[in-house]
This record gives sequence, C-alpha cells and structure tokens, in this order.
Amino acid sequence: MLDFQKQHNLWFFSLKYAILIKYSIYFLRLKLLLFKIFPFLNWIGELRQWSVLRGDVVAGVTVAFIVVPQSLAYAGLAGLPIEVGLYTAFIPVMVAGLWGSSKQMSTGPVTIVSLMTATALAPYAGLDVSTYVTYASLLAIFIGSIYLLLSVLRLGVMVEFLSHPVIIGFTNAIAIITIASQAGKIFGISYDKGANFFEGIFNLYFAVMQNIHYPTLIFGVGTIVFLLMMAHFLPKLPRVLLLLIGTIFISKFSGFDGSIVRDLPHTLPHMTLPFLDSEVWSLSLSELLDIGFFALIIWLIGFTESVSVAKYIGTKTRQKVDSNSELIGQWLANISSGIFGGYGVAGSFSKTAVNLRSGAQTGFSSVVTGIVVGITILFLTEYLYYLPMVVLAAVIIVAVADLFKVSPIIKAWKTERHDGYVALITFVVTLILAPSVELGIVIGVLLSLILFIYRTMRAKLIEIAKYKDGQYRDAEMFGLKTSKEVGVYRFDGVMYFANAGFFEDALLERVSEKKKLKYIVLDLEWMSDVDATGIEVMERIVDRFEQIEVKVLLCALRVRVIKKFIRSGFIDRFGKKHLFVNVENAIDWIDNKHNRIDIEALADYIPKKGADKEWGELLKKYVGK
Repeated sequence: MLDFQKQHNLWFFSLKYAILIKYSIYFLRLKLLLFKIFPFLNWIGELRQWSVLRGDVVAGVTVAFIVVPQSLAYAGLAGLPIEVGLYTAFIPVMVAGLWGSSKQMSTGPVTIVSLMTATALAPYAGLDVSTYVTYASLLAIFIGSIYLLLSVLRLGVMVEFLSHPVIIGFTNAIAIITIASQAGKIFGISYDKGANFFEGIFNLYFAVMQNIHYPTLIFGVGTIVFLLMMAHFLPKLPRVLLLLIGTIFISKFSGFDGSIVRDLPHTLPHMTLPFLDSEVWSLSLSELLDIGFFALIIWLIGFTESVSVAKYIGTKTRQKVDSNSELIGQWLANISSGIFGGYGVAGSFSKTAVNLRSGAQTGFSSVVTGIVVGITILFLTEYLYYLPMVVLAAVIIVAVADLFKVSPIIKAWKTERHDGYVALITFVVTLILAPSVELGIVIGVLLSLILFIYRTMRAKLIEIAKYKDGQYRDAEMFGLKTSKEVGVYRFDGVMYFANAGFFEDALLERVSEKKKLKYIVLDLEWMSDVDATGIEVMERIVDRFEQIEVKVLLCALRVRVIKKFIRSGFIDRFGKKHLFVNVENAIDWIDNKHNRIDIEALADYIPKKGADKEWGELLKKYVGK
C-alpha cells in the first residue's frame, strides 16, 4: 500500500511539473512573440533609470530643434505645403522610434526622398494643393507597402543591388539639381524650369540678369554664410533654430517685402486613407504603375540610407544590424506618414548623429522628438508667420551641399576603374535626364550589373610558383621561374556559365606554351562556387588532357565545391587519388612518382634574374618579411 502511495505521488508530481513546463514554454513563446511584434518592449524597462530617461529627453528635444525647421524646408523641396513637413516629422518619427531595430536612429523627412517625391508627382503639380498632398500620401503608403512585402519575403538584401558607385554618382547629381532648383528662391525670381536641367539653368541665368530681388538675395546669402560659419565655429549649437528665430524678427521689423510663410494650420493631422479618396480612383492604371515605380526607387534609396545609418549606429554602440528587422520600422513609419497627411520618410544621417551625440540610448528619444513637433504644430506655428521662404531654400542648399563629394568618385576610380565609370556615368546621365532622375538610378544599376558580369566573365587564371615566404604566388607578377613539365594554375572566383568557357580557353592557351607538359595542378582554394556549366567544363578539360597523356590534379577544394563535384558524379569519374589538400602535397606526390621530373621551381624559391624587387619591397612593407 505504501509503495502504491509513493508511485501515486511520484506520478502526480511528474504530471504537475510536466504541465508546468509545458505552460512555461507556451508563456516563453508568447513573450518572444510579443517582443518581436512590439520591439520597444526590449528597451522600455531601461527608462526606469534616470540617466537613460534624461539622455533620451535631452536628445529628443535637441533633435526636434533641427527637425522642425528642416521639415519645413524639405516639404517645400517636395513641392508640398510646408506644414506637411511638420506632419511628416510628427507621428512617423515616433512610430519609427518604437518599432525600429536601431535604438538611436532618427527617421523623418530627408533630402533625397523629398526631391524624389517632387519628381514622382511632377505630372500632378498643376492640380489643386489638396489633391497633390493626397497623391504624396498615397506614394508614402506605396513605399510602406514595398517595405512590408520585402519584410515578409525577407528580401532586405535587395538593397545591395544599389552599389556604392551608383549612390555616389546619383547623390552628387541630385545635390547639383537640388541647389539649382532652390537658386531662383535665393535670387527672389521665378523662371521657366524648362524641359531639362540644362535648359532650366539657361533660363535661370537670364532671369537673374533681369529680375533679381536684392532684399531676398541678402537674406539668402546671409543665411548660407551664417549656417556655414556656425557649423565651423559653433557646431554644437542648434544653428537652424537660431537662424529661424533671428530671421523672423528681422523680417517682421524690417518690413521685408519678399515671400514669407504667413498663416500655417495649428491643428494636428487627421487620420485619412488616401487610397479611398475619389481623386485617387480617378487615376489610370498606367499612372498608378508610374507612382508604384517611383515608390520602388524611393524605397531603394531610402532603405539604403536607413541601413547605412543603422550600420553607423552599430559601429558606435555595437548593436547588431538586421536589414530585415529594419524593414518593419520603416514600413510602419511610411504607412503612418501616408495615413496622417505626410510623405515618404527614411533614416537621417545628420539627425541620427545629433541624437547619438546628445545622449540618446533608446527609441524613446524619437518619441520625445515627435511630441515636441506636435507641440509646435498646436501652439507655435503662428510665430512662423514672418519667416522668409528664402531662408528655407538656403537651409536646403546648405544641407544638400554635404551630398556633393568628388573624392569618393576619385577613390572609386583609383580602386576599380569600372566603379569609376559607373559613378561618373550615373552622375552625367542623372543630370542629362533630369527631371526624370529615377532613370539615372536604373541605368546606374544596370551598368554596374553589366560590368560585374563582364569582370567575372574574364576568368582569373594565373600560373603560380613558390615565393621566398613559402607561399605560392603569381609567377609573372613576382618574377618566378616555372616548371616546363608541371603547370600549377590558380583560379579565383565563382566558376559559372558566363566564365567557364573563358577559363577553359585561358588554361589551354597557357599550357600550349609548355611542350613537355606532363601534369596540370589546379589550385582551387579561391574558387568559392561552381555551377553545372562549370562542372561540365572541368570534365571536358580532364578528358581533353587525358587524351594527350597529361594528368590533371585538383588541390584545396572547398566543401561547397567538392559536395557539388560528388553529387554530379565528377569525383567518381575523376578519381579520388587525384585530389590533394594543397599544392605542396600534389608536388610531393608528383616527385615521389617521378624522381626525374622538373619540379625545382615549384619546390623552392627561384626568381628570374632582375625580377621581384618591386613586389618584394611592397610585401615587406605591408605584409611583413
């Protein structure tokens, strides 16, 4: 009876703990799901620490001092009423802070997205303002939808199609186009923008010669000088905010007769659904597709900038950057911007740097920024009445001037000539095709892909021999003697359909110079992958050389490559005894099998007369003895 009681108790406690463990696992899974859906739960507990809360509040207010005037300027750049800039810097900033993967990244209206929005909506610039704003909000929702789609499909890696040279060329062209677009406001004139960028510059010149407004010019030039001087001597002060306060007072009490902001709405944006608007339903399918295409281009540019900002934060704070996670925050930010009367947003380098420098530690700093912008909308817009519009144009010019950088193009040219071509052609094409600047991106991406395929089509095959440091190096580059009976060749890259034929031709051309050839040793340590065409070419090479009694040996195969060789049956046909761990093992095997074969140049360092000096000195300097 006692044993039965013990067994009963043991069974009861086992069942109890099994149920407890089961529900603990359910609870843990639910908790992980909640933290994934609401990522701010990961850091909201940190706000209990006074130092964290204080740092976030100070950083949020500091960034708001920059965001408010910049958002007004960027809205004008997008061709929208300037209050739309405040709406874009309100709720979307808070949403991105709560759901973004980077704690300190500041999201909001940025230069390139603003300009691309104006380009996308240029065909509708003649419509009434409310319709134009509706289309801008629709565009933001399209951008957000692309973020959502690629987040679900986990295709954040698509941003890599936009290579650095393309970005360099495009942003430099955009900087020039943007500065030119604001030049008329600096001179206080209106002029015909023309059908293209160069015609617009021509019309601008003659308009300046005839109708310049000197008070506006003084305000514009003074603003630019003030911002540059402050950035140089007092970079930590909120120079744009100080500028706004100062110019408003000067404009009000000097009787400035140029264009000013005047009345701005002082109500928070209402929630709307642009895609249900009757004006949107009047758009044709081709017009919707055009807007969708621009949304894709803006996503590509905006997400590239956002990921770059996230990586910048990662280097400073040691945060892990996950491009797919960042898609979610940017998706919600753009959707919320479209719903609450704004336009497209992205991560901002300048505002993020300020946020980080001001002590931000969590996404709550962005929430504070949004709250300050909301307070500005409700209570402070009336004080912007006398703000000269030329000041906003000058703010844009100074901000955009940072995008114009020649040194990266020169660096790309020196590093890889093809990258220099891509950057330069993207720059020129974007200028020529403006205002259709999106085609500059498309052509740049296509050109970079074509040049990439062209480079990889040229099989990187070199003959190698032993250098004095014991490593096998390029015999031609380092001036090394080679064997007449054993050819050792190294292939670098992926062997695939586009370059497999070139590899075969290059190998045949090299071995044709060796009339006494008995062995070919292929060092494939740097061959990272191979496709079906590559394997077929390898089989053809082995068969061709066996017919003339030349044996092929393979060395240093990577696991990925050897698995494909096994699955394809190549290894069974080729023979396992002809596979070696490295080149030295292959040379030793040849030496043991044929005592009289010429392997002296492969076993020892034997330079050609007068060679090796240049590369030997470089290796000694950068790599060591």
